[in-house]
Formats: sequence, C-alpha cells, structure tokens
Amino acid sequence: MKSLAFDKACRQNDAANGRRVRRARFETHSSLPIGAACVVANAVRETLSSLLAAPVIMRLVEPAVPPPVAWKAIERDARLYCVRASIADAAIIVKRPDAIALAAALFGESSTCAEERALSPLECDVLDRLVGVIATNLSAVCGARDGHSVERVAAIDAFTTYFDLLVDEPVHGRIGIALSREPSAESGPKLDVAHLAGVRLKPRAFLALGTMEASAIARFDVGSIVSMSAATFERGVLSLAGRRLAAGACGVTNGRFALSVAAVREAM
Repeated sequence: MKSLAFDKACRQNDAANGRRVRRARFETHSSLPIGAACVVANAVRETLSSLLAAPVIMRLVEPAVPPPVAWKAIERDARLYCVRASIADAAIIVKRPDAIALAAALFGESSTCAEERALSPLECDVLDRLVGVIATNLSAVCGARDGHSVERVAAIDAFTTYFDLLVDEPVHGRIGIALSREPSAESGPKLDVAHLAGVRLKPRAFLALGTMEASAIARFDVGSIVSMSAATFERGVLSLAGRRLAAGACGVTNGRFALSVAAVREAM
C-alpha cells in the first residue's frame, strides 16, 4: 500500500533560508493490521514460555513490505519453513545463529546468537518441532492451515510482508514471519446521496462587477455609488464553500433577491 510521507528533517537549503519544507515522497507500507501481528507475537511468546519453562520477553517489529533485494538478505543462512493456509501462505524464517540459540535453550543449555557452528541432527529435529508448534499460532495473519504439516523449503518466492519476533529473555533470538500476500482491503459501507438529503447548506450568490483601480476602492465611503451596467446582472454566480455551483442572471422576484440559473457544474 502506497502512502504519502515526509522526511523527518527539512532540506538544508530550505532551513538556511528560514523555510521549513520537508521533502514529500510515497512509501510502501504493509496493510497487515498491527493488532493481528501482536496476536501472533503474544501467542508465540506464550508457546515459548511453556516450552522453556520460564517467562519470555519478546518484542515485535512492525510489519513491512521489503524490497526484492532485502528478501535475499532475509533468506541468507536461514532455515526456511512454509505453512499453507486459507488466506495466505506463511513462512517462518530462523537464521542459523538464532536456531543455535533457540535449540540450546530448549535443551536447557546456554548459547548466544553469535555462536558459529552447525546444528546437530538432534537439534535440527527439535527446532523443526518448535517451528511446527509456532505455526499453530499464525491463523490471525494467514487464516486456517491447509493440513497440519510444515514444509522445509529452500527459498520463499513471491512473498510480500515480513515482521520479526525478537526474543530478549531467557534467550536472545529472532524469529521471522513472512506472508505471501497483503490482506485484501475491505470495502466499508457506501455513502448514498440520500444520506445527505437532510443536511442544510448555505450557498451565496454574488455579482462580478468587473475591475477597479485600488485607489478608487480606497476612496470608498458610506454613500459612495458604484455604477453597474445591465450586462453585470447576467454575471451572477452561486457558490458554496468557495466552489462555483451555478451561473445565471441576478434580479428580484416576489420582493426577494434571486438568481435565475443558466448553467450548472460542467456547463459553466
């Protein structure tokens, strides 16, 4: 989803000239509701807390739509799992250092994300089981799963949305979640003209007299007379909130000022 954004700081030249103008640009933002990502994060936190038998402190990184080059970095040196679901496919991404830290914590051992080594077959099996449990918590962002299996994949192609779950305690690790497509925009109730039928508006009619020199206007006083030709009355305009609604001739009918509409909207 494209949205208008502004730079945090104004341009240097503008600041030097005393103007506070910030550069405008369009940015791509994820339309995934932050609340849905929070539901996933909270469920995963509770799952890890149960498996590790300890309170878990977790932070959620706001969902984003990474550019193509960023997906290469997300996939690099990571174990990738795919979950097929009804609304969108989901992927669970665990970088090798994070996989080592999580696997060690599940065995009650201490480890750091900076540790560089290969996972043992037993650790791989435990990590796969952990991912399978995490996958049960993704329904808030991807819908009901198609079956209960979680596939190991070599790459995650054509995915759009990504957010991180950062585990701070009792182990430091990162779990990435990707979605194959953005949520569909839901159309709200439509507004019909009939809904506005009872709204009261206050249009204004005015005459364009022509042009005058500023010095002549400056000499106006109570009792001054401004000449008007007959053609002036044909230049009446009806406006509302500064927008022209109609044009026509101004005059008097039944003792009240009136405007006889000759053209409206496009015909003006």
